Amino acid sequence: MLVLSWLGAIAACLGYGVSSVLQSVAAKRSAEVVGLTGIVLIIKQVPYLLGLAADTIAFTGNVVALQRLPLFLVQSIVAGSVGVTAVIASLRGARLSWKDWASLAILGIGLVLLCVTAVPTAATQISLIDDWIILLASIVPLVVGLIGFRMKSRASAIVMSCAAGLGFSGVALASRGIGATGISWSLLSDPLLWAIIVHGAIGIGFFTVALQRDAVTLVTAITLVFEVVVPSLIGIMLFGDAIAAGFTPLAIAGFALAIGGAVLLSRFSE
Repeated sequence: MLVLSWLGAIAACLGYGVSSVLQSVAAKRSAEVVGLTGIVLIIKQVPYLLGLAADTIAFTGNVVALQRLPLFLVQSIVAGSVGVTAVIASLRGARLSWKDWASLAILGIGLVLLCVTAVPTAATQISLIDDWIILLASIVPLVVGLIGFRMKSRASAIVMSCAAGLGFSGVALASRGIGATGISWSLLSDPLLWAIIVHGAIGIGFFTVALQRDAVTLVTAITLVFEVVVPSLIGIMLFGDAIAAGFTPLAIAGFALAIGGAVLLSRFSE
């Protein structure tokens, strides 16, 4: 199962990197149309649908990864998907400067440090009340996103990016929680499964609209920071995610380098 978790993390990183490129192409094609009409135009496009397929593969890998790997590690690896996007951009003709290569190196070093300091283990099982809290917490990104949707200019994109990041944070937390109970048919009645669906829909929805309203670099960077930092901190407190004894400083350094490198590379999502 541990090997599958590592493979899942890699699949998530690759899948999300590819989907970012495809969804950005779709969003740009209908950038002049805003509101619900603009959303409909985006989701009808082939690149967006292919992006959703890549997202599905990546999401499945993410869930598998969280069966045995801590949130702070998996979410950082997922954030590394912008590195994949940067490589795709270079293959499409974009020229990477020395700063871009340095950012890739920073991201890579951060991920290596996290890999060697994280303690692979199943999450601590939480109570049913906690499961419901994670589900009901979807109200937070929904409200934040709706506020941003009604706003105008860059502020709108920033607020909706925050909502998207919070939504994806909920997905990560629910996925980690499911890792503690195991995957079976009883999941159909598990609040955590529905939390994944609800939080995921909210995150994808507001992320898509935010892409319409401002630069992909800004939207991706804000979303990444939220979906890495928020679940990572909660995972340590709620699920018992652990760092190898004596390696906390290295883990913190790796975490900071991974986030920093990912944010610096987020411009390649455009």
